[in-house]
Amino acid sequence: MKTVIGRIAELEDRFGTAARKEPLLFVVCHADQALALDQDKCIEILRQTGRLPTGPVGLLSFRRVPAGLNAKETEDYLREHAEEICNPRRFEVKVDG
Repeated sequence: MKTVIGRIAELEDRFGTAARKEPLLFVVCHADQALALDQDKCIEILRQTGRLPTGPVGLLSFRRVPAGLNAKETEDYLREHAEEICNPRRFEVKVDG
């Protein structure tokens, strides 16, 4: 039994799913995109909304955040659109063809 538990723990470590590991959060944005708030502040705002991914691996997409927003407007946008930022696959536009 110890062997099985040891192998499972090894796999959890390898794939980043172990309970003691910090979750892995991927952040997607346009290369030239500059938000009025830094990334840590944006993530904190999304955490406050309760929409931040809680699994071992999460994805945030800032690609649709409009350019030119000031800090207050950016914060308001993040709060209003937290679901689509924190769960971008659910809001993807499907293209036929």
